[in-house]
Formats: sequence, C-alpha cells, structure tokens
Amino acid sequence: MVYASLEMTMKFAWQIGILALLPTLCLAQIYPPPQGDILLTISGNIDNRNSPDGFVLDRETLASFEQMTIQTDNHVAASVYQYQGPRLSDLLSYVGAKGSELIVIAWDDYVATIPIEDVTNYPVILATHENGKIMTIDDKGPLFVVYPFSDNPELRFDLYYNRSVWQVREIKVE
Repeated sequence: MVYASLEMTMKFAWQIGILALLPTLCLAQIYPPPQGDILLTISGNIDNRNSPDGFVLDRETLASFEQMTIQTDNHVAASVYQYQGPRLSDLLSYVGAKGSELIVIAWDDYVATIPIEDVTNYPVILATHENGKIMTIDDKGPLFVVYPFSDNPELRFDLYYNRSVWQVREIKVE
C-alpha cells in the first residue's frame, strides 16, 4: 500500500513538472537549420541556436533580413562600389548575441576583432552582393564586412580597414 502511494506521488510530481514547463516550451522559438549551403556560423555568447555549432545561416536566410545598401570605396577598392546585405546588428539581434566584441574569422583564417559599438554606432553590413552581383569566394565573398567609409571620414583609418573582413565564414560573440 505504501509502495502504491509513493508511486502515485512520483507520477503526480512528474506530471506537475511537465505542466510547469509547458508554457516555456510553447514560448520557445524553434530555429530550423538552413536547407542550403552554410555561408556563416555565429557562435559564442548567443541565446538562439539552430545547430550544435551555434547559429548557421545560408544565402536564403541571409536574404530574408532587410537588405541595406552602402556605396563606398575602401582599402581594397579605390573606386566607389555598391555593397548590399543585412545589417550586422540585425543578425546579432536575431541570434540573441550578448557580448562586447565580435571575433570575425575569414576562410583564409584571417581574424579581426570588432567591438559591438562599431555595429551599433554605424550601419555596418555583411555584404552578400557587390555592384548587384553575388559575391563569391574568388572575389571577397561570399560575405564581406563593409563599413560606410565614404559617409564617415572618421572610419578612414587602418584600425577600421582591418576590421572590414572579406571571405567571412564565422563570427564569435564574446
């Protein structure tokens, strides 16, 4: 008799526990992994994940964000080019980034540290297009951190040029 009572108490406690978690489970947003080739992994101190590695994005997912355009020259192009892509701040907000800096890693293992203030103070984009064409790995792509150099003379220093990473493959939030 005591055994049956203990078993019923445990079962009841388990059911109450499940019911207590139900509102949280219903509110949790599910982020499915992308269907296309992964272009970017955002990892580190982020709240939202869609893979064991962090948050992975393909071209279609990146295109689903509002696309911004920056016309600027930069340290690798003397003439003015038009770059298009999502604002880096929008991507960071989407993944629930919490940190003070971004470690940006390129396909050639170049690494740059970007303070979060850069992406909140300036409309820094993660360009997917240059002059209307999809950027490829052979030409600074598939992703390129672009600062609005032409509109902000205070950015025209090596400090910022070095943060303008091309061939981006990963961003770690720290």
